[in-house]
Amino acid sequence: EKQGDISEDDTVKFKSYLMSLGIDDPVTRDAFRSDSDYYRGLAQQISDM
Repeated sequence: EKQGDISEDDTVKFKSYLMSLGIDDPVTRDAFRSDSDYYRGLAQQISDM
């Protein structure tokens, strides 16, 4: 496995961590057309916590 690669186990752990913070559906880049839209959505999700 290359350095920097993210394993499936790492992904599961990270999603569990987000859920423990109350984020059940994390913002993903794929859901947005531009970087600015992504960062705006991410900021909104963080501020809603």
